[in-house]
Amino acid sequence: MISIVIPTYNEASAIQETLRRAALALRSTGESFELVVVDDSSADGTAEKAEALAGELPVRVLRRPGRMGLATAVLDGWASTRSEIVGVMDADLQHPPEVLSALVRALRDEGADLAIASRYVLGGGSSDWTWVRRMISRTATHMAATVLPLTLASVGDPMSGMFLVRAEVLEGVRLNPLGYKILLEVLAKARYRKLTEVPYIFQERTRGASKLGARQYLEYILHLFRLAVGTGQLRGWLRYGFVGSIGALIDVALFNALVGRYGWSPLLAVLVAIQVALLGNFIGNEGLTFHRAQAPPPRAGFILRMLRYERVCLPGAALNALLTLVLLSQGTGVLVSAACGVIAGGALNFLFNIPSIWRTWAS
Repeated sequence: MISIVIPTYNEASAIQETLRRAALALRSTGESFELVVVDDSSADGTAEKAEALAGELPVRVLRRPGRMGLATAVLDGWASTRSEIVGVMDADLQHPPEVLSALVRALRDEGADLAIASRYVLGGGSSDWTWVRRMISRTATHMAATVLPLTLASVGDPMSGMFLVRAEVLEGVRLNPLGYKILLEVLAKARYRKLTEVPYIFQERTRGASKLGARQYLEYILHLFRLAVGTGQLRGWLRYGFVGSIGALIDVALFNALVGRYGWSPLLAVLVAIQVALLGNFIGNEGLTFHRAQAPPPRAGFILRMLRYERVCLPGAALNALLTLVLLSQGTGVLVSAACGVIAGGALNFLFNIPSIWRTWAS
C-alpha cells in the first residue's frame, strides 16, 4: 500500500486535477494506493473539492484547525496510515503527478528505501524560472549541503518536496521539522540504506498563490542549524574549523620563515607552505573530523583520498598563492601577505567547496 500525502492551503483551483493525475500515475504501477489530503482550514473550499472525488478515487481528507504548516501536515498524514510506503507532493501541480510512477519503480525495481524527485540530476530542471529564482534555489541547496555535508553532500536535491520513503526506515525516528522542508528531516534522521533520485521538471505555478515568504526562509535556516546540532554535525564543523585554523597558522608561519629567514623565492615558498598546510589539514581531518566516515581500504585508499582532497582544494590554494604573491610584490609585509592569502583561499573553499571536500571521504 502506498499513501501519498498532499498538504493544502487554498488550493481549490488545482486540487481535483492534481488528485486525478496522481491517481492515474499510481494506477499505472499496479500498486494499491491512497491519496491523503491534509487541509489547513482552507477558506476557498479545497477540502470540499477533494472530498467530492472520494467516490471516484481513493481519496480521504484530514482537516486541521488553522494554518499549521506544510511539514507538520505531512507528519499528520503519515501518522494516519499504516502503508508500507509513504510520500508527499504539492497540490499546485508544480510537481507533475506523473513522476509518482517513476518514484514507485525506483523503490520496487531498484530496491531503494528513499526515492526523491530531483531537479538537479541529469534530465531534471525547472521551467520558466528567472535567473534570480534559480540562484536562490541553488544557494539554498548548496547551503544545506554545506551545513550538513555528511548527510547531504551526495544528494542532488535535498530541498525537494516530492518523494517516497519506505515506512520501515522511519520506525522509531522522531521527526521534528521546522518550516516546510520535511525531506531534510528524513535525510538527516531516517535509517535508509539506498537512496535514488528521479529527474523531473519543476513547473511554474499557474494557479493559486505561493506560500513562501521571509518567515519560511528564516525557518529554513534555523532548521538547518537545529539539524546540525541534533545530528552531531556541528561538532564535526568545530573540529574541521580547529584543523583549518592550525593549517592556516602553519601556512603563514612556514611562508614567513622560508622567505624572511632562509631567503627562498616567494613563489617557491608559497607553493611549499600551501602544500604542507594542505597535507596537515588532510591528515588532521582524516583522524579528527572524518574518523566516522566510511573510507576506502588503507594505503591505496589513503592516497586516493589525499589526491581528491588536493584537487578539490586547488581553487582556494590558487587564490591563496596568487593574492599572497601580488600583495608581496606591492610592498606588503610577508606576514600580512600570507595571512590575506590564507583568509581568501579559506573563504573560497568555505563558500563553495565544503560538500566536495566532505565527499573526498564519503565517496
